[in-house]
Amino acid sequence: MNEREQLSAIVQRMEVKLEQGHQEDWARLLHRARTLSAFDCSAAKGEILHYFGGAGSISDLQLDDEFSDLRTQLYTLCYGKRT
Repeated sequence: MNEREQLSAIVQRMEVKLEQGHQEDWARLLHRARTLSAFDCSAAKGEILHYFGGAGSISDLQLDDEFSDLRTQLYTLCYGKRT
């Protein structure tokens, strides 16, 4: 699975978890970034990194262990390789 496919798979699963947790605004933001990743993966990663950090960020959401794991994977994928 290439980086774009990994990003899409992680974000898609997070979207589902967010919708189940009644966090539709966050789900929409991630969906927008996932759509962008089909055209420009680097831009999508930059967009996603803006969602982390600060008060009220995606880092503050506590849904379940799977969501926390996905969030960590997403951050690592986006921050670890900015190419």
